[in-house]
Amino acid sequence: MTGGPWFVRAVEDGGTHRAEAEYWTADGRVRIRPVCDSTTVFTALNREPVAVPYYDEQRCPVCLAAAPEPRTTRPRHLAVVR
Repeated sequence: MTGGPWFVRAVEDGGTHRAEAEYWTADGRVRIRPVCDSTTVFTALNREPVAVPYYDEQRCPVCLAAAPEPRTTRPRHLAVVR
């Protein structure tokens, strides 16, 4: 995966960002530098990274474009079970 996991900044359209860098505080909060703007830092609403955001419109479109998911090029193998 290019870029880090997703973190929620706001519960509005585009409010979930992919982390470029994560900084965890002593009280368990996470400070995020998002891929879309590495000059800003925000405190994430979630304390656990999100592998896949729940709603498509929740993800920041700039973070999606800047850090696309890699495509799997491995062939799939099927097993025959009797």
